[in-house]
Amino acid sequence: MKKLLALLMALVLTLSLAACGGNETPETTTNPDEVTDAVDATTAGDVADDTTAAEGETTAAEGDTTAAEGDTTAADATTDANATTVAGETTAAASSDMTAAEFAAFFNAETAKIAKSGKYSYNRVCAYTKNIDLGSSLATNAINGVITAIDKNSNLDTVVGDFLGIGTKKGTLPKDDVDSDYKVKATSLKPADLGSFKASNGTYTFTLANATNPKKTGATPFSRFTNDFITHEEVVDGIAGFTTAIKVNSTTVNYKKINVTVTVADGKITSIKYSYEFDAQLSLKVGFAITGTGAAKTNGAFTGISY
Repeated sequence: MKKLLALLMALVLTLSLAACGGNETPETTTNPDEVTDAVDATTAGDVADDTTAAEGETTAAEGDTTAAEGDTTAADATTDANATTVAGETTAAASSDMTAAEFAAFFNAETAKIAKSGKYSYNRVCAYTKNIDLGSSLATNAINGVITAIDKNSNLDTVVGDFLGIGTKKGTLPKDDVDSDYKVKATSLKPADLGSFKASNGTYTFTLANATNPKKTGATPFSRFTNDFITHEEVVDGIAGFTTAIKVNSTTVNYKKINVTVTVADGKITSIKYSYEFDAQLSLKVGFAITGTGAAKTNGAFTGISY
């Protein structure tokens, strides 16, 4: 029985091997396109693998770049931190500069001290930008005839220029005798007076509003800053003091482009500089009415201030 069973198993095994052997030797036809496709697929796979590897490396490189960026960020953070520190110091320094309101109060208080007991040098230069013009040679000759009869070295420009402040005026206070109009005035400026106000490391600049026929009563920003301007009454007195043959009917003087620069060190004013332009129209009478016009520019400076 066992022999029969073994024989049957051997027979089955032989048939199985024969079947398998038939499958292993079929006729094979190779298609070149299929080979090419296979190669391409293989190559693509290899390229894909290489690309993946390269991408991996790129990723790693990007990681390095990220790390580098991290370092840069860290460096930036350090720089920013330093910049903040420096900026903080700068801000602290800048914060010592006063606001317009603070400066107006400070300036008024300090100019009062300077006006009372300060020492400083003064230099003021005023020059015609348009000489006095009476509109006709007849009028000019008539006026100059009156003036030269009194002082042969004078003429209309010099006489009118004298009370307009044409020329150079300078001195050292309190040693020299300087006209009160050209001294430092105890100012009464308001914050709103300080146009285009700027402050930088102890230097303050601002403008003042134009003024027409200002009075020395402090009614305008210009007159709250200085007395360095002429009034109608002063023109009348000036002409009358020279000759009674010329009468002043009216005056119109426009002050413009008024600029001021003040320097401050250790809590005190060290210099005050200002400039302005003006044009004037005078109605005069020398037996007949004459209208004269002129214009000038002034630069004044108080320097070496101590108080």
